[in-house]
Amino acid sequence: MKVSIPSTIGFAVQVIKNTSLTSIIGYVELTRQGQILNNATFEPFAIFAMVGVIYFVICYPLSLYSKRLEAKLTLATR
Repeated sequence: MKVSIPSTIGFAVQVIKNTSLTSIIGYVELTRQGQILNNATFEPFAIFAMVGVIYFVICYPLSLYSKRLEAKLTLATR
């Protein structure tokens, strides 16, 4: 368990960040929705800053959780 936690959480974060690739096949996700809003409002900085904040809000807690869980498992195995 201790060995698999960092890579599993890291993979989950990568999946979240790489969902923008699915917009190529037609699935409207966060980055694609940002492009659509940008085309409608012509405010790319505000829109993509918000998209970045949303990705950060999703991914950063996962990374913190991984770090905390890894530390907890390290203490438990000693």
